[in-house]
Amino acid sequence: MKVKQFRYSKDNLGYLVYGSKTAIAIDPGAVKEMISHAEQKQVEIKYVTNTHSHHDHTSGNNLLLEKTQAQFLDCNTIRNKTSVKLDDEDLLVFHTPGHTMDSLCFKADNILITGDTLFNGTIGNCFSGDLLSFFNSLKLLLGFSDETIVYGGHDYVEESMVYAKLIDKQNPE
Repeated sequence: MKVKQFRYSKDNLGYLVYGSKTAIAIDPGAVKEMISHAEQKQVEIKYVTNTHSHHDHTSGNNLLLEKTQAQFLDCNTIRNKTSVKLDDEDLLVFHTPGHTMDSLCFKADNILITGDTLFNGTIGNCFSGDLLSFFNSLKLLLGFSDETIVYGGHDYVEESMVYAKLIDKQNPE
């Protein structure tokens, strides 16, 4: 499977994960761009879903569903599934409560789409208030291979590294 990242809004990131014929749009805020990329790659957007139900991640759902006739996979429903089939491959679904109770992560090969659970350089806020669930979700994600590429729901890399430098002044990176 392949993944294409799309920036929308100030710092939100959405994703199109696709095989040779079909795709799933995750947090589809960049509707026009996702449709254009799918057309360019000659894949059908078969599913639309979200990493969690916050508005900044769901804002493009209705328009993309209207324009593609894709099937909506609600994050509260698919969290009980283990995978979504794209062509002959499985996109694994992991329920990762903590940021919100309906938070999900998606994994294919060495790709991990984490929404607001895990970012490059930091973790998300625990809006759910359930710190134990959040801790267990992070432990699950830490169990993946070191070669796993994390695709978060926002681009907070610069802010995260500024903060890291503040707390670890000896780190030259």
